[in-house]
Amino acid sequence: MSKRTIIQNAFSLGVVQLVNLGLPLISLPYLATVLGVEQIGRVAFALSVEKILVILTDYGFNLSATKAISVNRNNPQKVAEIWCTVTLIRALLALAGITCLGFSALAFERARSEIGLFTAAYAMVIGNVLFPQWLFQGLEKLKAISLVQVAARIIVFAALFALVKNSNDIYWATFLQASGFLLGGILAIPHTYTALKGGQILWPSRSAINTQLKEGWNVFLSSAAINIYTTCNAFFLGMIATPATIGQYHVAEKLIRAVQSLYGPISNAIYPHVSRLATGEPITVLLFNRKLIIIMGGIASTISLAVYVTAPYAINMIFGSSYSPASEILQIFAWLPLIIVISNILGIQTMLPLGMETAFSRVLLCAAMFNFLVFIPSVYLFEAVGAAWANVAIEIFATLMMLAVLQSKNLNPLKFDRHKIEIK
Repeated sequence: MSKRTIIQNAFSLGVVQLVNLGLPLISLPYLATVLGVEQIGRVAFALSVEKILVILTDYGFNLSATKAISVNRNNPQKVAEIWCTVTLIRALLALAGITCLGFSALAFERARSEIGLFTAAYAMVIGNVLFPQWLFQGLEKLKAISLVQVAARIIVFAALFALVKNSNDIYWATFLQASGFLLGGILAIPHTYTALKGGQILWPSRSAINTQLKEGWNVFLSSAAINIYTTCNAFFLGMIATPATIGQYHVAEKLIRAVQSLYGPISNAIYPHVSRLATGEPITVLLFNRKLIIIMGGIASTISLAVYVTAPYAINMIFGSSYSPASEILQIFAWLPLIIVISNILGIQTMLPLGMETAFSRVLLCAAMFNFLVFIPSVYLFEAVGAAWANVAIEIFATLMMLAVLQSKNLNPLKFDRHKIEIK
């Protein structure tokens, strides 16, 4: 039953992920033609700002709250308490985010000139607060809620073609790309209510708030550190490069993120299962993840090679010759799916379930500091190509650090002594 549930949840998340990434990819060539490379760059910059604020409102709850719900899934009142607490915290963080946007518009000319786009894109943040995917993941009830997400994305996809006709419709283009989250969040409210039946909805206590903040802190630092060298790098590039350069980078990054995120549903479905395995003997987690590395590593290697070979043809065929510089960027990005699959298994599927949150956070904070040392100089010297190479170097650095930490504790899934396993 457990394996069947994992497969069903992975399939549900896979469908959502396919729609989330497939529909924007289908619409991207249309937007690239209608808006032009500079306007696409402006939209990409605005969305990168909002993704940073999504990270703020997530606060690591996508992992810490999922784990808490999974452990307490048979206690409806505890589940309701966790939902109330986490939702309140996320709402307050979203309020802080919009306040920060307002102050940035007053302080910086670049932010002031783009405040309209930032406001249009804020639908992404509000929708992220409304949609508690962490709740449904923890309960392992993703089938119905996945249909809601798919419906929301299809509606927004149709609206994009109906309302965006030329470069003057840049605000519609920005809002609609962000509003899939908002519509999905609104449609999910009845399902959230059903999932919480049996538990009483109460204003959270101070101790409950403190507990969730404490449990989510290390994961938040980890998520923030990861996004400094993923999502936030698009923002850093936007602060330095021209809109046209951002547009070229955005096209290549959009394609590779779509490819690498195919592993996301598998990771999200497996995490609650691994968390439960970790309540027993650590050896069960290591044996499970060893098989995962071998299987998923082989699949990811094939995908990376395919992306590298087909990149020049894909860019020219999908976006046209004006976007041909993006093909070199995509070839550099091609190795990210393999690197990130291994990194995810070592970090999220091994270190976190085994209680190594602090070590995981430190690894990613070191990677974030390495990012500052490498990324900004690379952008200044080589622009988008330098940004792409910096991304690859940083992911390799983080993966090797995780491997070293796990090996030092005899918890490397590929090489461990089952008689000497110890978590410190």
